[in-house]
Amino acid sequence: MKYYLTLYLLLSLLTVNAQEYRSAIYHAYVHEEMENWKAIMEQMEQDYSDNSDPVLLYDLLEAEYGYTGWLVSVKRKKEAEEVLRSAERHMALLTGLGLDNARVYSLKGAFYGFQIMLEPARAPKLGRLSMKANEKALELDPEEPQVWLERANMDYYKPVIFGGSKKKAVPSYAKAVELFESSSERSLENWVYLNCMAGLGIAYENTRKFSEAGKVYRKILEMEPSFKWVKEELYPQFQEKHPGN
Repeated sequence: MKYYLTLYLLLSLLTVNAQEYRSAIYHAYVHEEMENWKAIMEQMEQDYSDNSDPVLLYDLLEAEYGYTGWLVSVKRKKEAEEVLRSAERHMALLTGLGLDNARVYSLKGAFYGFQIMLEPARAPKLGRLSMKANEKALELDPEEPQVWLERANMDYYKPVIFGGSKKKAVPSYAKAVELFESSSERSLENWVYLNCMAGLGIAYENTRKFSEAGKVYRKILEMEPSFKWVKEELYPQFQEKHPGN
């Protein structure tokens, strides 16, 4: 009885920690507090080394995915490469634990995409690997929103010469949003869901669907009025360029 009570308490503590970390990452994303994001990841890494919780390991990988994307966007190549190496180790650990599911494969495809941005000369090979990982994720679970988000990102950011299409990305972003919203667990305080919404707004805007873009930006701010990227950048710029939408 004592063993089971101890195990129950441990599992309860891990669940609380996981929720706290997700909430902390969400708030760092919303307020663009990237130094906090990095510190949270370091604490997650330490906690994982202490308890080997696979759920925490996935959350850490997801946090590395977001942080790498930001590093690439601000052209901090060396740091991005370091986080990518860490993510590769964590991906291998998850796969070794048998957690090679749709969400993991989706992130795997995304990390290949980041590598393309850092090493454009390897784009043909890395692009094939990215698509292969996304196709595997889709095969494992066609109802996983992360799969459709990454498919949308690939279509949106891939050069036209290699098959990219902003127009083609729109329905994939929309499907990802719909699937995120089908579960309160996946749409409540989830930075990936907010990021997907922003991606949909941007895709609408850049395919001249201005009315739809305006609706998405306003919906985001209704859900999260503090979302700095949309509040101070995306929506004001949109309003200036497309008043009345």
